[in-house]
Amino acid sequence: MEQYIAELEDLLKQVLGGLSAQAATTTLEQRYYSQPQCIPALADVALRHPDAAVRNLAAVELRKQVKEGAHGSNDDKWEKLDFTTRNQIKQRLLEVIVVEPENATRHAQSRVISEIASKELDANQWPELLGFLNNCCQSANASHREIGVYVLFTLFDSVGEILDEHISNLLQLFGRTLADPESAEVRVITLRALGRVADYLDPDNKADIKVYRTLIPGMLAVIQQCLDSGDEDRAIKGIEVFDNLLVLETPVVSTQLPALIEFFTRTGANKDLGGNVRQMAISFLMWATVCHKNKIQKLNLIAPLIGAMFPIAAEDEEEDEDSPVKVALQVISSMATSFPPNDVFPVTMKYVVDYLNSADPRARKAAVLAVAVLVDGCADHMRTRINDLLVLVSRALQDPELIVRKAGCLCLGSLAEELETEIGEHHASLIPLIFNLMSEPHYEIQKSSTNALDALLLGLGDNVNQYLGVLMNKLVALLDNGDARVRGSVVACIGSAANAAGDDFKPFFVELMPRMQHLMAMAASKDDLDLRGIATDAISSVAEAVGKDVFRPYLPEVMKLSFEGLHLESNRLREATYIFFGVLARVFEEEFGTYLTAVVPQLIHSCELSETNFEGPVVGGEEEEADEGKNFMSLHNAMAAEKESAADALGQIFAATKAAFLPYVEQTVNILYGFLEHNHEEVRKSAVGSLFLYFSTFYKMSSPAPFLPGLPLKVPVHDNVVNIAKMVSEGVTKMLDEEVDRLVVAQTFNEYKDILKETGPCILVDIAQFDRLATIVLKVVEQQHLCQIDELSDIEDDMDDGVPHSKISPRNPNSSASTTDEEDDDVAELDALLIEAAVDLVAAMAGALGADFASYFERFQPLIAKYFKKSRSSSDRNMVIGAFADVTVGLGEGVTKFTGELMPMFVKGLADEDEEVKANAAFAVGVLIANSRADLTSYYVQVLQLLRPLIETPSELNANDNACGAIARMILRSPDAIPLDRVLPAIVQQLPLKRDFEENEPIYQCLFALLRANNAYLLENLPQLLNIFAQALSPPENQLKPATRAQMLEFLNTLKVHHTDQFQNMLTSLRSDYANIIVSNLR
Repeated sequence: MEQYIAELEDLLKQVLGGLSAQAATTTLEQRYYSQPQCIPALADVALRHPDAAVRNLAAVELRKQVKEGAHGSNDDKWEKLDFTTRNQIKQRLLEVIVVEPENATRHAQSRVISEIASKELDANQWPELLGFLNNCCQSANASHREIGVYVLFTLFDSVGEILDEHISNLLQLFGRTLADPESAEVRVITLRALGRVADYLDPDNKADIKVYRTLIPGMLAVIQQCLDSGDEDRAIKGIEVFDNLLVLETPVVSTQLPALIEFFTRTGANKDLGGNVRQMAISFLMWATVCHKNKIQKLNLIAPLIGAMFPIAAEDEEEDEDSPVKVALQVISSMATSFPPNDVFPVTMKYVVDYLNSADPRARKAAVLAVAVLVDGCADHMRTRINDLLVLVSRALQDPELIVRKAGCLCLGSLAEELETEIGEHHASLIPLIFNLMSEPHYEIQKSSTNALDALLLGLGDNVNQYLGVLMNKLVALLDNGDARVRGSVVACIGSAANAAGDDFKPFFVELMPRMQHLMAMAASKDDLDLRGIATDAISSVAEAVGKDVFRPYLPEVMKLSFEGLHLESNRLREATYIFFGVLARVFEEEFGTYLTAVVPQLIHSCELSETNFEGPVVGGEEEEADEGKNFMSLHNAMAAEKESAADALGQIFAATKAAFLPYVEQTVNILYGFLEHNHEEVRKSAVGSLFLYFSTFYKMSSPAPFLPGLPLKVPVHDNVVNIAKMVSEGVTKMLDEEVDRLVVAQTFNEYKDILKETGPCILVDIAQFDRLATIVLKVVEQQHLCQIDELSDIEDDMDDGVPHSKISPRNPNSSASTTDEEDDDVAELDALLIEAAVDLVAAMAGALGADFASYFERFQPLIAKYFKKSRSSSDRNMVIGAFADVTVGLGEGVTKFTGELMPMFVKGLADEDEEVKANAAFAVGVLIANSRADLTSYYVQVLQLLRPLIETPSELNANDNACGAIARMILRSPDAIPLDRVLPAIVQQLPLKRDFEENEPIYQCLFALLRANNAYLLENLPQLLNIFAQALSPPENQLKPATRAQMLEFLNTLKVHHTDQFQNMLTSLRSDYANIIVSNLR
């Protein structure tokens, strides 16, 4: 044994002397750590070696060997030791630790004690430990107190559940050590230990929660002491404790929230402190707005918090990714997404205006960036104020200071991403400003302006063509001659230009491709790999723009380069390559099938990568463990992004290649199914999208007959379709029921909506599955779904005894509340987005189930109707009217029982102040009159009065078309209740429809019916009708459905055969091209 210890001791010295970690691992594992005797040997070195560094390293390794193997398993080395040896080690540890002079070594030895305790305490084999620690904590010797507190701190990592029964005593003990009069170390460790204690507080234990809350001022005092003494590292560890307290189910901080906000606001604003501690303090504020938003709202802390962030945002900015400036802006962004826009936007804009007029360019920069971060949560709110915002942006883009112009570019890019149509409409004033900035010599402004242009291109539509020549010249010049740091932005912008231009990008293709292929082959450095990934993504956009025939000669080479890139060490490059595969498959369709044997195994490999097999360092202490955790999270996020793009690609490739992909379906569909439980929300979203694509592809491949609404299925489908539908619907519905991320739920609802519209009810297989989905959607509409229940914000505190009335108090639209209707109605845009997705899905479910949806609509209708109140936003009212109109169509005659509730609402919508609400209400009134068997003629006069201005006033929306369609449906239902001589001229005047071709159906059905009835007005105006019919028969081809087109041609042919001379005279009066259209269609 002595020889064994001597050799081990010598090896540990070599490790400290510089032996590589990998070599140390191999030697130690093979020669020493394979047998239980390594534990007493390491203990001997850790507890008696004269060199503190060797003792420390031995203790670190000892902890690992004690930990190895599950308790009681064959791999458990500690359990294989005899009782005498184990007791000797435990006794020696307690004897030596109190005399160990080195702090780091004491900490390492403490962790050994903790690890042994995890295997001994539960079996009551170390009863003296807790008594020893209690004595240490109350010792007159400060170092003993530090040992006692630190070991207790580490014990919570290993045996917290055993200490659970001692929580009350520990709170009393830590209350004393938190105010230790002599040792800052004792106070700081106590603070950190209290962070561990909070994890084990029983939410129902009133007394313990009350005691813990009384300790919070003392915990803040310890952080302040660290700051005052310049010990910012310890202060950061203290702030981390409060970060954890924020997210606990047990409401320990709620009553102390004002004091916490004040403390961390003051700390974050203190310029005398280091950047790390300041950003940690500000980050606490950000998470407070997420985790305790209701409390912050009730305490009126929104405006003070926003005001406190602006001076920080106006400081000199550091390059650090998490500088105080950046985190302060993140707080504003978080508030924009967490709180109703009316609570955040006006307050923020007040500061924006003030700071924008400052002589300090840093203040102007802060103002512009604040607008940029608002848009994520206030996009709809900002949409109606776009003109004022663009005045601000244009001013920033022309500011004399570079930092303000750069901020202006970022702001424009953010607005363009969220409000692409609105920003695109102002291209004439914005593009010249961006072009000017791209010509500036400084690389930072070149990069920022190119990024802004990249985002702006998304909303240009056909307007991009007028800029394309100048745009491409500038981009190619920057690519060839610009700073290397700009090239990534330039290449991404080229991809966006191709996306926007489509077929018009062809003239630039041949000149551009050699450059792009060169970039796609770069691999000398990490920057090269990043640029290669951007180029790979951009080339896929170019391929989609120019089409497969033009791109085909380049396909073999770019595929070869993409395969080579997969074997380089870059998660981001693989992510870009998988996106590339998906797009190229979409472009080349079945032709891409030749690459499946090379592509699909790579996708499967990435999907199956382990995210837990991370090799950390062989040696190290507490700091190294923290670094290891950060590295693991970074790796985990990179791998999750790779899996997300691989999952997306699988769905797109199957949809494109169809039969060629069938050999891979079984394996890949199981992978995607497993991803529904992945811990990264983006991977779950990708899995849902691809699973629905798999189902849709099987459905299309089966060449199904058109579906009929209702369950059981009225139109049989192929067994393969049934099987995939069962798997997908069950998996996705189960995920939805347990999902905690609102965006995942919203996107999944949208996917369900689209697939129901495409394939009808067969995705849900049977009524039981339909019930499960309906129940989930109902929870969301009621705002009681798991993703909407904020367990932290919705906890109601009993301010008398400091204990919650209930753990969770979800807001229920049916329940009474102390808040006003207006307060209830004002929600964050993210919450509104989720509700809208749910309501849209309700409409799609009605279309899929038909009249049988009536029993479900009885529950949905009153809940959704609440969103139509005048106090709700116009977008909410529009959502309700649009959804109820679609439900009406889906229910058919089944809507009759709901007519009494729906008709007054629709009529009210016709008088709404919002144009879009009125337009949708016109459609809703029409389809309700057409489908309901109730007699609604008593509403006709009022409805016609409200529809008249919609017909007579030109609109960029569908108001004119919908109003005409509504009147046509009213005529079809009750022609005698309509003054035809007055309404028909108004309808004919609007024809042919220019926007909503769906409304052509009732309008032409109405006209044909009246013509068959020899309506005098229509017969007198046949030449005008022929002119309208000719335009309706002209491109675009989707103006008329086949049946309506056939009826129109039948009518024209009747005129031609039975009224030949009159028909020829009318043809002669038409424009020659219109006459030719009619003649060619009648041949």
